[in-house]
Amino acid sequence: MENMNDDFNKDKDLSSSNNSWEDDPGKENPVSEINEKNETRQDEPSLEQNPSEENFASSYENETEENEKIDSPEKSNENKQDVHAKEVYYTETIKKKKGHPFKKFITACLIISIVGGSFIGGSFSVAQYYLNKNSSSSETAAEENSVKGFSSVSTSSAISQTASTLGNSSEETAVNIIKAVAPSIVSITTKISGTTMSFFGNYVPYEGSGAGSGVVFNEDGTKVFICTNAHVIDDATEVYVSWDDETSIEASLVGKDTTADLAVLSVLKTDLLDKGISKVSIATFGDSNKLQMGESVIAIGNALGEGKSATGGMISIPDKTIQIDGKEFEMIQTDAAINPGNSGGALVNYKGEVIGINSAKSFEQAVEGMGYAIPSNIAVPYINELLENGTIARPYLGISGASVTDDLAEIYGLPIGVYVAGVVEGGSAEKAGLQKGDVIVAFNGETILDMETLQKSIAKQEIGATVDIKIIRNNSSMTLKATIQNANG
Repeated sequence: MENMNDDFNKDKDLSSSNNSWEDDPGKENPVSEINEKNETRQDEPSLEQNPSEENFASSYENETEENEKIDSPEKSNENKQDVHAKEVYYTETIKKKKGHPFKKFITACLIISIVGGSFIGGSFSVAQYYLNKNSSSSETAAEENSVKGFSSVSTSSAISQTASTLGNSSEETAVNIIKAVAPSIVSITTKISGTTMSFFGNYVPYEGSGAGSGVVFNEDGTKVFICTNAHVIDDATEVYVSWDDETSIEASLVGKDTTADLAVLSVLKTDLLDKGISKVSIATFGDSNKLQMGESVIAIGNALGEGKSATGGMISIPDKTIQIDGKEFEMIQTDAAINPGNSGGALVNYKGEVIGINSAKSFEQAVEGMGYAIPSNIAVPYINELLENGTIARPYLGISGASVTDDLAEIYGLPIGVYVAGVVEGGSAEKAGLQKGDVIVAFNGETILDMETLQKSIAKQEIGATVDIKIIRNNSSMTLKATIQNANG
């Protein structure tokens, strides 16, 4: 499968440059609406070499580091619905017969029915009163904490408001779901600029653009927050979002994590008001752990950079592990069409809940109907952490390397483990004394058979923890102590 970078791209056919962003200081408490699930993060290894290992070393010298994601605890989000009281009136006619033996019994039953019905109706009325009162209080509090003249509504409320219009056919249901959820999806455009080397050997400036999608997931008193894919805004010097595909508002980067391929943007409410947007919709996230093969879904996003559109399909595989650029991702596979520009948009179930962030599509020849989305139970904890901290803490050793297989071990006379092809300056590995050419055979008491084993072992560690690393160097065994660092620190 080819690289599935969805950064709808980027008018440039020259190489892109890296640009740094400053974290937005105005972050508020995030939403957490998902059930818990654990996942590992990856970190990449590397070390030193013996004279007998020159050929092996050169073959891995340019290998790059990898980080593997770790799932954060997640909480489930349940949508509340209003309770509606309903009074039922009825009449009952009883034909009287002289000397009926059950006359008193029937009279007593009628009295009990009338009194009981009155009591139940009164109880519903009281309950409805307090529900309305609490709802009014919540709305008042939200208004006090927001920019004057600006308001928001959750997609769950929008779904409830349109529930009465839902028909029996799936088409009618899809139409209403799209109407309710689409306002919480935005189109994203980016500007890219940099320099590249020309044919004549000198550096020349270039400009490019890209497109993607985003999901509005939170707000505070002054800002609206949007999540998207990290690759959508990679190398961007300017990022703009649009609710109506006509009006563009500049967004600021709150934080991003390339390993999880997620990013969080913010837009000022005053900027929205200046553009005539006084109300936004906040997406409701569902529980991706409950997805089943064959369940109907809708993908909404800025396909091909031509504005918001929707495609329908089903869940092909609820939990599929795929590799993108050498990194493993746990994804939802769907046959709903996901095209360039859809990245960062929403995969929605038929309850109107976002159960995935659209991320990639298989572009292999002869492959049809294979799109992928980051499950909501993985995405939500990450975007919450990005919203709160601007970054995601990831255990980091600071090496690049490769697995020593049985064949390589026999050819180069190396032990089974991970060959260290490089050591990052200032990283945990360098400070511990690891060198290029070393072979890691054990990490924190676990036997290391390949790179995957090492990455998973590193991902289990706490930031700041001290671990033992057993290595083979020049046919001699030794143990080094390393302090795990934060890859995003």
